Amino acid sequence: MPEDSPATARTLVELLRQQAVRHRDKVAFAFAPDGSEEQSRLTYAELDRSARAVAAGLQQQGAAGRRVLVVCRPGLDSVAAYFGCLYAGAVAVPVQDRLGRLALIAPDARAGFALADSATQDRLRTQADGLTRRPLRWMAPEDPGADPDSWTPPDIGSDTTATVQYTSGSTRAPKGVVLTHGNLMANLAAIHETWGGDDQKVAVCWLPQHHDMGLIGGILQSVYVGGNTVLMSPAGFITRPMRWLEAMSRYRATIATAPNFAYQLCVERSTAAERAALDLSQWSTAMNGAEPVQASTLRAFAEAFADAGFRPEAFLPVYGLAEATLLVSGGSDSAAPVIRHIDRAALGEDRVVEVADADVDASGVLELVGCGYPRGGQQIVFVDPETRRRRDAEQVGEIWVSGPCVAQGYRGKPEDTEQTFGAYLADTGEGPYLRTGDLGFMSAGEVFITGRCKDLIVLRGNNYYPNDIEKTVQGSHPGLLSGRGAAFAVEPQPGGGEHLVVVQEVHAAGDAPALAGLLGRIRAAINRHHGIEAHAVVLVEAGSIPTTSSGKIQRQAARQRFVDGGFTALAQWQGTLGASTGATEPAAAARTAAAAQQAVALQYWKARQD
Repeated sequence: MPEDSPATARTLVELLRQQAVRHRDKVAFAFAPDGSEEQSRLTYAELDRSARAVAAGLQQQGAAGRRVLVVCRPGLDSVAAYFGCLYAGAVAVPVQDRLGRLALIAPDARAGFALADSATQDRLRTQADGLTRRPLRWMAPEDPGADPDSWTPPDIGSDTTATVQYTSGSTRAPKGVVLTHGNLMANLAAIHETWGGDDQKVAVCWLPQHHDMGLIGGILQSVYVGGNTVLMSPAGFITRPMRWLEAMSRYRATIATAPNFAYQLCVERSTAAERAALDLSQWSTAMNGAEPVQASTLRAFAEAFADAGFRPEAFLPVYGLAEATLLVSGGSDSAAPVIRHIDRAALGEDRVVEVADADVDASGVLELVGCGYPRGGQQIVFVDPETRRRRDAEQVGEIWVSGPCVAQGYRGKPEDTEQTFGAYLADTGEGPYLRTGDLGFMSAGEVFITGRCKDLIVLRGNNYYPNDIEKTVQGSHPGLLSGRGAAFAVEPQPGGGEHLVVVQEVHAAGDAPALAGLLGRIRAAINRHHGIEAHAVVLVEAGSIPTTSSGKIQRQAARQRFVDGGFTALAQWQGTLGASTGATEPAAAARTAAAAQQAVALQYWKARQD
């Protein structure tokens, strides 16, 4: 192994220092907010120098070993700020440049310092300081006020805490996951093992830089292989998804990483002319993760962009979570993603029964996409979450993980850390394992994800997966926004049992008959595909359903909002345990098509940022 190989680096500081020597004048990152016009560039040498300047400023203020909020605004200053924290021997706490997110994280992180560009400080500093016990000590990464040559290399190793990465909060309040340099280096090696790229990599990344997928999968992985990455603003993608693919074409990019919804949006919000103008023939790796990977999306995207040169074999479904640094599994011996057809009724009983392709019946079969082999020396077991005993090969279980990528725990939460990171198998005593809270099974060595433990809907003793029901709902009519629904259970009467509720966003408000028709289609589709009746179906405007900062639907928050009567319904149907009512009148008059489309884009983006 060469001495300057990334695998020899013990810390992220050593990694960037090595790459700055090896790739000195090569562009590491460019920032093009909308994917076309570049605003700034950083070579590897410039990134190293900027990181040393930020670090020297932090060291002069006594930040070594302390937590530092890195307020991530899209751009290259945030990249330099993150590495500057590490170079200082400080602990980086990436956080979105939104007050709502800061209000959740700043009091919990108890940082003493903050890095943010001048414009962001002007906008947030006064309010952010009010969230902490004492005012933060602020510094601007673009003007750290220190000579990079005055930097002192920190006394750190693989066991030193590098980052506190906050979870997205899809099922509960965000928690700070403590990651060491060793955790991060092990996971970067695991990601590299999954896709096998080299320093010829060119990527386009629009993912938020504070989020684990954007930071670790987008920024740190690029440094690990010595590649070149074009960073976009998330807003540039959300307001017009095709900007991402146009940038992929323009830069002849070879790799990109995104959640499933991003690929689906590119299909839904592109024209034939826009697709025809692309050249995606260089795109060899399209990672898909952070949320359930849908087989229908893989097919639709591959078909829509086939003429642009996109190949289905480029898709690389992956599975991971912040508590395991990022990636747990991905990649297999199959040339294309592996899709299994599973009996839906059997799955409701935690049994995995595969249905032959010739016998596939849409109403009784669920398509599941394989998320590859476990990587980076990580071990996975599937466990009964109640008895904590290992499940058989043909059974669904909670996914438990052990290995070098598993984080050290949650900052300042010993009980939660013990519960999540200190699990032992009841039958063998093996452990400790990380309890992921995800359900799934393994087939031919490949991981398949079925859903979340906390979101599982149990009706009359049978299990129903909300993501499966939501997909059924959204497939029942093109007027329903894909990826923008929440299915959950409520107990209308004490002791009366759980009942299904669906809240779904629509493209635009229509007249009463049209909305009533949508309600009817949804109810019929749920009954046909899942054999159950919905207690309530609520249609709402785009952006109404609570989401995390990374865009994941917060089903439990949606459930509470429904119970509290907090949704403004465009139309709804609700049964009364046997009786039913018709649709309500629309809450607003129909908008013009152009205005509705613009409103959807703006509300959609707002929902993913608040």
